Amino acid sequence: MVTAQSPSAERLWFLRKFLREPTHIAALSPSSRWLAAAMVRDLAIRPGGAILEFGPGTGPFTAAIAEHLRAVPGSRYLGIERDPEFAVFLRRRFPQLEFRNDDVVRLGAILAGMPDLHPAAVVCGLPLVSMPVPVVDELLRRVAAVLPPGGVFRTFSYVHTMLNPSSWALRRRMRRIFRSFCVRGPVFRNAPPALIFEGAM
Repeated sequence: MVTAQSPSAERLWFLRKFLREPTHIAALSPSSRWLAAAMVRDLAIRPGGAILEFGPGTGPFTAAIAEHLRAVPGSRYLGIERDPEFAVFLRRRFPQLEFRNDDVVRLGAILAGMPDLHPAAVVCGLPLVSMPVPVVDELLRRVAAVLPPGGVFRTFSYVHTMLNPSSWALRRRMRRIFRSFCVRGPVFRNAPPALIFEGAM
């Protein structure tokens, strides 16, 4: 368990987690601050709105989201992290934010117990390209069901996965489920370079 903010220790711990659970962790190391900034850039959150984060991991996107929300009065954050070690780490690193050690496939049940939470955007750090298609489809449908008109869902995929049919299948599914779809990037200062997939209601 990582207890300090040492970047090298965090990367080593993340690598070990990846080797144990490669289908649940998107990369060999945490995402860069440049990708994190791109994931939250121009997210329009009104006072009282919330950003949900799926699979925060060690928190690179979380830090950018927290900074983004500082300028929005009454805004909220909820991170849903399946891995209990990551969940403990996140609560220590971001004591001002709310996290649930749970599975995002239970999104409906989680939000049913939080009627005062009003999601306006979802930032997803999960490796959707490598996850089972039925699970991803159900997750995207649940996201679309909780987002208001104009709400945004963002996830990312690495540039090299453009050769992977699963990446193109994910794009097609997002086009079917959301009212609009676009690809942002690439973010070259991430390792490896990444594209952002955005679906909007």
